[in-house]
Amino acid sequence: MGDYVKVSKEAFAPIAELVRIGLFRDEKDALVGIIREQAKNKIYYYEKKISELKRKYKVDFREFKRIIEGRKDEEVFEEWDDFIQWESYEEALGYWTEVEERVKGK
Repeated sequence: MGDYVKVSKEAFAPIAELVRIGLFRDEKDALVGIIREQAKNKIYYYEKKISELKRKYKVDFREFKRIIEGRKDEEVFEEWDDFIQWESYEEALGYWTEVEERVKGK
């Protein structure tokens, strides 16, 4: 695959407009900037959600997982629901952190 992709005029026009009004140097800079901003917003969101769960349970995810999976006799459905949600937040945070790192040097 080459360094270029086909983009419809409808999709490209807003990006070109951001360059035209001087917010970005060129279209590549605009796309990288938009992706970087999206990653930053997602990281903030997931860090906030994770922080809420850390406060609620007073442990980090690794410890919470150990507690949940270590229970033999009782199952607390609210905790399992929070565990599933927390795990998805951790995965999403990892993904968006990686995206941010990949576009940082561009």
